[in-house]
Amino acid sequence: MKTSTKINFLMGLMLIIAGSCNQKNAKDYVITGSIRGINEGMIKLVSYMDSNRTSKVIDSVLFKNGTFELKGKVQGPELMTLLITPGNWAVRLFVENGKITVDGDTTGAEHYDYTAYGMDKGANLTKFKVSGSRTQDEYQKFENDPQQLKFKSVFAELNKAKAADYEAQRAQADSISKLYKAWQWNYINDFVAKNPTSVAGVYMFSNYYQFEPGMTVSEIESMLAKFESTAKASVYYAGLARQLEMRKRVAPGSLAPDFTLLKRDSTSFTLSSLKGKYVMIDFWASWCKPCREAIPHWKQVYQKYKDKGLEMVSVSNDSRWKDWFKALDQERMPWIQVCDEFPVKNMPARVGTLYQTPSLPCYVLLDKEGKILVHTITEKDIDNKLATVFK
Repeated sequence: MKTSTKINFLMGLMLIIAGSCNQKNAKDYVITGSIRGINEGMIKLVSYMDSNRTSKVIDSVLFKNGTFELKGKVQGPELMTLLITPGNWAVRLFVENGKITVDGDTTGAEHYDYTAYGMDKGANLTKFKVSGSRTQDEYQKFENDPQQLKFKSVFAELNKAKAADYEAQRAQADSISKLYKAWQWNYINDFVAKNPTSVAGVYMFSNYYQFEPGMTVSEIESMLAKFESTAKASVYYAGLARQLEMRKRVAPGSLAPDFTLLKRDSTSFTLSSLKGKYVMIDFWASWCKPCREAIPHWKQVYQKYKDKGLEMVSVSNDSRWKDWFKALDQERMPWIQVCDEFPVKNMPARVGTLYQTPSLPCYVLLDKEGKILVHTITEKDIDNKLATVFK
């Protein structure tokens, strides 16, 4: 091979390698930033896994002279936390591959202290700007929408108010919540229609779903069908898909999942032992005010239908049995009482999760074969079905 040919070959090879490296770097994230008010420490990039309520440190570097740089790769856009120690100063942002800059300030940070519950104390930064993340931009546009800010301001004022009439204040909050949820639903639907691949859209919907327990399986399926590409590959879509499958398992017409829990005297109760009777499962807790308020009504229902073939089972969500015992002594409910279990730390109760209880109280009505007739958070749904069953 001639010298000139060798030189051209080597130069071409170097260009290919350089291009290959640039392409690789383009697929990595590089997060650089500065935080005023903190001079040094350690900064961590933390991912929170909602499926098991645990967190994982993705990357960490020394925080020097108020600046930092993190490098790595993510599978797709994900909301993560930049956590600076000591002090647990936190910034939440969507991380995606590419160049991202963060400019923050500790002034006005919202401090918290959960040490009484065996957790940490720290502060969430309220003054920060993130550049370079399209998903962050899309989500911040939603969070900073004038209508969104207006609703949040109203809720903040309601939380500060000490109304003498609790019921009136709660009714006002419920009324505003309905308007707020309607606005959110319209915004999310419009956004997803225009941006079906956006991870911000599926994240918005995931958050909305967590606080809208009345959503039906068909409504969830309909929304999930709108997402495409990156959004469909996201951890948020995967989480929603898992919840949807669990919801389907306890949808009307399905055979109710069997379970065994302990009664007050520590003897076991198994749901399937009641086969041959209509059964209403009442998911409640001693600390749940609406649950306690509903008890007089269920006493009337039980008295009306118990001799016609209805049995009731209350499943308490109390993690401390002494609270459960106290409530039982006060309420004196004449039907079967059991307490749910919390086998995994920081995770919801086992049977409540099995039955996909969106909130408390939650009611599930079974037929004589153990199939689900009604799964609801509304008393009237149970009342209406019982009236039909025992007409």
